[in-house]
Amino acid sequence: MNRYYIFLILPIFKNKKFCQNKIFEQQNLTTRSAETRSLVKALNASVVFEKIININVPKSSTLISNTILKEIKITLNLQKTDLIVCDCSLSPIQQRNLEKFLQIKIIDRTQLIIQIFGLRAKTKEGKLQVELANLSFEKTRLVRSWTHLERQRGALSKIGGPGESQIELDKRMINSKIKQLKKSLIKVKQTREVQRKLRKNISSLIFSLVGYTNSGKSTIFNSLTSSDILVKDMVFATLDTKMGSIKMSENKKIIISDTVGFISALPTELIDSFKSSLEELFTADYLLLVHDLSNPNIENQAKLVFDILISIGFTEEELENKIINVFNKCDLNSDLSKIKIKYKKNFVKTSALTSNGMKDLKHFIENLAEKKFTKVLFHIPMNSYKISSWLYKNSHVYNEIFCDIDFVGNKVKAKISIDKLNLFKSHFPEIELHTIR
Repeated sequence: MNRYYIFLILPIFKNKKFCQNKIFEQQNLTTRSAETRSLVKALNASVVFEKIININVPKSSTLISNTILKEIKITLNLQKTDLIVCDCSLSPIQQRNLEKFLQIKIIDRTQLIIQIFGLRAKTKEGKLQVELANLSFEKTRLVRSWTHLERQRGALSKIGGPGESQIELDKRMINSKIKQLKKSLIKVKQTREVQRKLRKNISSLIFSLVGYTNSGKSTIFNSLTSSDILVKDMVFATLDTKMGSIKMSENKKIIISDTVGFISALPTELIDSFKSSLEELFTADYLLLVHDLSNPNIENQAKLVFDILISIGFTEEELENKIINVFNKCDLNSDLSKIKIKYKKNFVKTSALTSNGMKDLKHFIENLAEKKFTKVLFHIPMNSYKISSWLYKNSHVYNEIFCDIDFVGNKVKAKISIDKLNLFKSHFPEIELHTIR
């Protein structure tokens, strides 16, 4: 794979009115630079030069002033550079004018992240989601971005209508492709819903790992489920949702899912496109929110994750009941006293790399599973095979007495989850049952 050399521009918006991302205000410059460099590294590229630019009022045509542009052009002549990355969002006009002036390809933060997602997507669903995000973004870039799109087709042309310009034709083709991709994702979503129902039937509880990218979610997933998914000190090492299970006593299973990590200024196109994957979070009984204890920006990262979860449909009450904070990389920093984040009452400290605290996390998960179960005595009439089969499939039957003297049928003692018990009552309301203490 070829290595590319990047010129990195870090715009600092002095006026908060123009700041494009709140977390940029809270991050110190070193943290922001390190995060963007890690994004560049994920594209197998190297930053050969980095320029910090203070902006009071962004210029509508080029974002930055002509004086600074001339300085950049001089620097470019001295550097071996393939690409410029501007660590903010650029309008189509700004991107076109900058490329025209500097005579080099320029991408903004949104394009950088979409490119990384494109490399990481392995499953059919992941590829569809990335393609949809890319087309949704590129659709806005057609507005007078390239001169060849200004050509018009005449009335006698076989392609396009009377006076239809190439830009209109390209927009129509992109809209058609977007509709096609959305239809394909609807089919994938329907398949996912069937799979979720099956998982609910075989599982006692479902836990989803969420958190900022590169916080150690995949390493924790491997440790809990004895899996071997890719683990790398790199942003977005895992993109497609992975599933694994923890086997417990009494034939119960706990399912663990590993989802895509979040990052500051995550493009809205990607959030919209990946909603079908993120819906896995809604079916989870608990969210294992993984934090990187070694990161000095941990509080801001946690806030960003909370904001994204709320933006996709969670309520504050749901998050308070579902979130379990997992403070990872405690081998690098173990002090929690100064960290102020929401929903801190339930937490576990771990170091997935050294396995420190992983047994505590597993016991914590198993204890939560136990609290979700209750012991019940069911009075099952004779020859009610359908009911008996349902109980054996959805609960742990630990005692069954056949043809008791005072009851013509069977008495079945089982340990069953609260959710499954409510489901049993709705399916078989005529059955007599008693809770055992």
